[in-house]
Amino acid sequence: MHNNSDFIEYFKSFDTFTTADITSYFRKKEPELKQTTINWRVYALVNDQIISRVSKGIFSVTGVKRYIPQLDKSLLQTAKKIGKQFPFIDFCIWDTSVINSLAQHLSNETFFIVEVEKDAVESVFHFLQEKTNKVYYNPTQDIVDNYLFLHTGKPYIVKNLITESPIIEENGIKVSSLEKILVDVYCDKTLFGQYQGNEMKTLYRYCFEYYSVNTTRLLRYASRRGKMSEIELFVNQIICNNL
Repeated sequence: MHNNSDFIEYFKSFDTFTTADITSYFRKKEPELKQTTINWRVYALVNDQIISRVSKGIFSVTGVKRYIPQLDKSLLQTAKKIGKQFPFIDFCIWDTSVINSLAQHLSNETFFIVEVEKDAVESVFHFLQEKTNKVYYNPTQDIVDNYLFLHTGKPYIVKNLITESPIIEENGIKVSSLEKILVDVYCDKTLFGQYQGNEMKTLYRYCFEYYSVNTTRLLRYASRRGKMSEIELFVNQIICNNL
Protein backbone atom coordinates (compact mmCIF):
# COMPACT_ATOMS: atom_id res chain seq x y z
CA MET A 1 0.00 0.00 0.00
CA HIS A 2 1.48 3.33 -1.05
CA ASN A 3 1.74 6.35 1.24
CA ASN A 4 -0.28 9.37 0.07
CA SER A 5 1.75 11.73 2.25
CA ASP A 6 4.98 10.66 0.54
CA PHE A 7 3.29 11.00 -2.85
CA ILE A 8 2.11 14.55 -2.10
CA GLU A 9 5.51 15.54 -0.72
CA TYR A 10 7.20 14.29 -3.89
CA PHE A 11 4.86 15.97 -6.38
CA LYS A 12 3.81 19.15 -4.57
CA SER A 13 6.60 21.18 -6.20
CA PHE A 14 5.43 20.17 -9.70
CA ASP A 15 3.09 22.57 -11.46
CA THR A 16 1.81 19.54 -13.38
CA PHE A 17 2.98 15.98 -13.91
CA THR A 18 2.14 13.13 -16.26
CA THR A 19 1.06 9.51 -16.00
CA ALA A 20 4.65 8.59 -16.94
CA ASP A 21 5.92 10.63 -13.97
CA ILE A 22 3.57 8.78 -11.64
CA THR A 23 4.62 5.44 -13.13
CA SER A 24 8.27 6.31 -12.58
CA TYR A 25 7.55 7.30 -8.98
CA PHE A 26 5.86 4.01 -8.14
CA ARG A 27 8.35 1.86 -10.06
CA LYS A 28 11.26 3.31 -8.06
CA LYS A 29 9.58 1.92 -4.94
CA GLU A 30 8.15 -1.25 -6.50
CA PRO A 31 10.06 -2.19 -9.67
CA GLU A 32 7.81 -5.15 -10.53
CA LEU A 33 4.56 -3.19 -10.21
CA LYS A 34 2.16 -3.84 -13.09
CA GLN A 35 0.96 -0.92 -15.22
CA THR A 36 -2.68 -1.85 -14.61
CA THR A 37 -2.10 -1.57 -10.86
CA ILE A 38 -0.50 1.85 -11.36
CA ASN A 39 -3.48 2.91 -13.52
CA TRP A 40 -5.92 2.01 -10.76
CA ARG A 41 -3.76 3.87 -8.23
CA VAL A 42 -3.98 6.96 -10.42
CA TYR A 43 -7.77 6.79 -10.32
CA ALA A 44 -7.70 6.13 -6.57
CA LEU A 45 -5.61 9.29 -6.13
CA VAL A 46 -8.12 11.25 -8.20
CA ASN A 47 -11.07 9.74 -6.33
CA ASP A 48 -9.50 10.53 -2.96
CA GLN A 49 -8.95 14.11 -4.15
CA ILE A 50 -5.18 13.82 -3.76
CA ILE A 51 -4.66 14.87 -7.39
CA SER A 52 -6.86 16.31 -10.12
CA ARG A 53 -6.82 15.87 -13.87
CA VAL A 54 -5.70 19.03 -15.70
CA SER A 55 -6.08 17.41 -19.13
CA LYS A 56 -5.65 13.95 -20.61
CA GLY A 57 -2.67 12.31 -18.90
CA ILE A 58 -1.70 15.49 -17.02
CA PHE A 59 -2.34 16.03 -13.30
CA SER A 60 -1.70 18.39 -10.42
CA VAL A 61 -1.90 18.11 -6.64
CA THR A 62 -5.25 19.85 -6.19
CA GLY A 63 -8.93 19.06 -5.78
CA VAL A 64 -11.29 17.46 -8.29
CA LYS A 65 -14.65 18.17 -9.83
CA ARG A 66 -17.50 16.41 -8.09
CA TYR A 67 -20.55 15.25 -10.03
CA ILE A 68 -23.65 17.06 -8.78
CA PRO A 69 -26.90 15.95 -10.45
CA GLN A 70 -29.36 18.56 -11.67
CA LEU A 71 -32.84 17.74 -10.38
CA ASP A 72 -35.91 18.44 -12.50
CA LYS A 73 -38.52 20.48 -10.61
CA SER A 74 -41.29 17.96 -11.22
CA LEU A 75 -38.97 15.14 -10.12
CA LEU A 76 -38.25 16.98 -6.90
CA GLN A 77 -41.96 17.34 -6.26
CA THR A 78 -42.52 13.63 -6.91
CA ALA A 79 -39.69 12.69 -4.56
CA LYS A 80 -41.15 14.85 -1.81
CA LYS A 81 -44.59 13.28 -2.28
CA ILE A 82 -43.14 9.77 -2.07
CA GLY A 83 -41.12 10.72 1.00
CA LYS A 84 -44.20 12.15 2.71
CA GLN A 85 -46.39 9.15 1.87
CA PHE A 86 -43.69 6.56 2.68
CA PRO A 87 -41.42 8.18 5.27
CA PHE A 88 -39.63 5.00 6.34
CA ILE A 89 -38.69 3.38 3.04
CA ASP A 90 -35.45 3.56 1.07
CA PHE A 91 -35.78 4.89 -2.45
CA CYS A 92 -33.80 6.90 -4.95
CA ILE A 93 -34.93 8.89 -7.93
CA TRP A 94 -33.18 10.28 -11.01
CA ASP A 95 -33.68 11.71 -14.47
CA THR A 96 -32.00 9.90 -17.37
CA SER A 97 -31.64 13.21 -19.23
CA VAL A 98 -28.48 13.74 -17.13
CA ILE A 99 -26.81 11.20 -19.44
CA ASN A 100 -27.14 13.71 -22.29
CA SER A 101 -24.65 15.96 -20.52
CA LEU A 102 -22.23 13.04 -20.10
CA ALA A 103 -22.24 11.55 -23.61
CA GLN A 104 -22.22 12.69 -27.24
CA HIS A 105 -25.50 10.90 -27.89
CA LEU A 106 -28.35 13.34 -27.20
CA SER A 107 -31.57 11.42 -26.68
CA ASN A 108 -35.04 12.95 -26.54
CA GLU A 109 -36.34 9.68 -25.13
CA THR A 110 -35.51 10.32 -21.49
CA PHE A 111 -37.48 9.27 -18.43
CA PHE A 112 -37.61 9.38 -14.66
CA ILE A 113 -36.49 6.33 -12.69
CA VAL A 114 -37.81 5.63 -9.19
CA GLU A 115 -36.02 2.78 -7.43
CA VAL A 116 -37.63 1.47 -4.28
CA GLU A 117 -36.75 -1.17 -1.70
CA LYS A 118 -38.27 -4.54 -2.54
CA ASP A 119 -41.02 -4.66 0.09
CA ALA A 120 -42.46 -1.26 -0.87
CA VAL A 121 -41.92 -1.10 -4.65
CA GLU A 122 -45.46 -2.11 -5.64
CA SER A 123 -47.00 0.30 -3.14
CA VAL A 124 -44.99 3.18 -4.59
CA PHE A 125 -45.90 2.08 -8.12
CA HIS A 126 -49.63 2.18 -7.33
CA PHE A 127 -49.18 5.52 -5.55
CA LEU A 128 -47.62 7.01 -8.68
CA GLN A 129 -50.35 5.50 -10.85
CA GLU A 130 -52.81 7.72 -9.00
CA LYS A 131 -50.75 10.77 -10.00
CA THR A 132 -49.99 9.98 -13.67
CA ASN A 133 -50.86 7.45 -16.37
CA LYS A 134 -47.26 7.44 -17.58
CA VAL A 135 -45.78 5.06 -15.02
CA TYR A 136 -44.35 1.59 -15.70
CA TYR A 137 -43.11 -1.15 -13.38
CA ASN A 138 -40.01 -3.02 -14.64
CA PRO A 139 -41.03 -2.60 -18.32
CA THR A 140 -40.07 -5.25 -20.86
CA GLN A 141 -38.25 -4.48 -24.10
CA ASP A 142 -41.59 -4.53 -25.93
CA ILE A 143 -43.07 -1.94 -23.56
CA VAL A 144 -40.01 0.29 -23.88
CA ASP A 145 -39.99 0.07 -27.69
CA ASN A 146 -43.71 0.49 -28.32
CA TYR A 147 -45.42 2.20 -25.39
CA LEU A 148 -43.01 4.08 -23.12
CA PHE A 149 -42.98 7.26 -25.23
CA LEU A 150 -46.41 6.89 -26.78
CA HIS A 151 -47.80 9.87 -24.84
CA THR A 152 -46.40 13.35 -24.36
CA GLY A 153 -44.60 14.07 -21.13
CA LYS A 154 -41.77 12.23 -19.47
CA PRO A 155 -42.71 8.75 -18.19
CA TYR A 156 -41.81 7.22 -14.83
CA ILE A 157 -40.21 3.80 -14.48
CA VAL A 158 -40.44 2.09 -11.11
CA LYS A 159 -37.81 -0.55 -10.29
CA ASN A 160 -36.48 -2.52 -7.36
CA LEU A 161 -33.65 -0.74 -5.54
CA ILE A 162 -30.65 -3.05 -5.35
CA THR A 163 -29.38 -3.28 -1.79
CA GLU A 164 -26.23 -1.29 -1.03
CA SER A 165 -26.71 0.84 -4.14
CA PRO A 166 -24.36 3.87 -4.14
CA ILE A 167 -26.86 6.68 -3.77
CA ILE A 168 -26.18 10.26 -2.69
CA GLU A 169 -28.33 12.97 -1.16
CA GLU A 170 -28.87 16.33 -2.83
CA ASN A 171 -31.30 18.92 -1.45
CA GLY A 172 -32.69 16.28 0.89
CA ILE A 173 -33.45 13.91 -2.01
CA LYS A 174 -31.70 10.58 -2.53
CA VAL A 175 -30.46 10.27 -6.12
CA SER A 176 -28.15 8.02 -8.11
CA SER A 177 -24.44 8.66 -7.78
CA LEU A 178 -22.33 8.92 -10.92
CA GLU A 179 -20.94 5.44 -10.21
CA LYS A 180 -24.44 4.01 -10.03
CA ILE A 181 -25.44 5.68 -13.29
CA LEU A 182 -22.40 4.27 -15.09
CA VAL A 183 -23.05 0.73 -13.88
CA ASP A 184 -26.79 0.89 -14.52
CA VAL A 185 -26.34 2.14 -18.08
CA TYR A 186 -23.83 -0.64 -18.71
CA CYS A 187 -26.01 -3.39 -17.22
CA ASP A 188 -29.55 -2.46 -18.28
CA LYS A 189 -29.71 -2.87 -22.04
CA THR A 190 -33.51 -2.79 -22.02
CA LEU A 191 -33.67 0.78 -20.72
CA PHE A 192 -30.37 2.06 -22.09
CA GLY A 193 -30.00 0.30 -25.42
CA GLN A 194 -29.21 3.58 -27.19
CA TYR A 195 -26.05 4.00 -25.11
CA GLN A 196 -24.40 0.67 -25.94
CA GLY A 197 -21.28 0.23 -28.10
CA ASN A 198 -19.29 3.37 -28.88
CA GLU A 199 -21.73 5.54 -26.91
CA MET A 200 -20.87 3.57 -23.78
CA LYS A 201 -17.15 4.12 -24.37
CA THR A 202 -17.74 7.84 -24.85
CA LEU A 203 -19.82 8.02 -21.68
CA TYR A 204 -17.20 6.30 -19.53
CA ARG A 205 -14.29 8.25 -21.02
CA TYR A 206 -16.00 11.57 -20.44
CA CYS A 207 -16.97 10.77 -16.84
CA PHE A 208 -13.52 9.48 -15.91
CA GLU A 209 -11.84 12.47 -17.54
CA TYR A 210 -13.97 15.27 -16.11
CA TYR A 211 -15.29 13.91 -12.81
CA SER A 212 -14.03 12.09 -9.77
CA VAL A 213 -15.24 8.52 -10.29
CA ASN A 214 -14.84 6.37 -7.20
CA THR A 215 -13.69 3.10 -8.76
CA THR A 216 -14.03 1.19 -5.50
CA ARG A 217 -17.66 2.24 -5.20
CA LEU A 218 -18.27 1.59 -8.90
CA LEU A 219 -16.86 -1.96 -8.77
CA ARG A 220 -18.61 -2.78 -5.50
CA TYR A 221 -21.95 -1.89 -7.06
CA ALA A 222 -21.01 -3.71 -10.26
CA SER A 223 -20.46 -6.76 -8.07
CA ARG A 224 -23.96 -6.36 -6.61
CA ARG A 225 -25.22 -6.51 -10.20
CA GLY A 226 -23.06 -9.52 -11.06
CA LYS A 227 -20.88 -7.58 -13.51
CA MET A 228 -17.75 -6.67 -11.55
CA SER A 229 -15.20 -8.59 -13.62
CA GLU A 230 -16.80 -7.48 -16.88
CA ILE A 231 -16.93 -3.79 -15.94
CA GLU A 232 -13.44 -3.85 -14.43
CA LEU A 233 -12.10 -5.22 -17.72
CA PHE A 234 -14.12 -2.63 -19.67
CA VAL A 235 -12.73 0.25 -17.57
CA ASN A 236 -9.21 -1.08 -17.92
CA GLN A 237 -9.52 -1.34 -21.70
CA ILE A 238 -11.43 1.87 -22.35
CA ILE A 239 -10.14 4.18 -19.62
CA CYS A 240 -6.87 3.06 -18.07
CA ASN A 241 -5.23 2.26 -21.40
CA ASN A 242 -5.87 5.87 -22.47
CA LEU A 243 -4.16 7.55 -19.55
